[in-house]
Amino acid sequence: MLEDVNKIILAAQKNEVTEHYIYRRLAQSVKDSNNRDVLRHISVKELEHYNFWREYTRKDVKPSRLRIWKYLLISKIFGITFGIKLMERG
Repeated sequence: MLEDVNKIILAAQKNEVTEHYIYRRLAQSVKDSNNRDVLRHISVKELEHYNFWREYTRKDVKPSRLRIWKYLLISKIFGITFGIKLMERG
């Protein structure tokens, strides 16, 4: 049972670091300074969540490059709002 919990926490940790990179890259592509600041702030929060989970797992987890690419492409084609909403729905 402890292994199952550990797998769930590692998946959450991977999700947080992946979303950190997605928000960071989106922030770099936005021209509006208010939106850029909001996306940077969310990126920092996602990294804090990743570090929180890392304290429990004692493991570094790499982000999902495929998922980063997927949501950046979706955001580029359909817009940032659509891409973020889709990503947050899971």
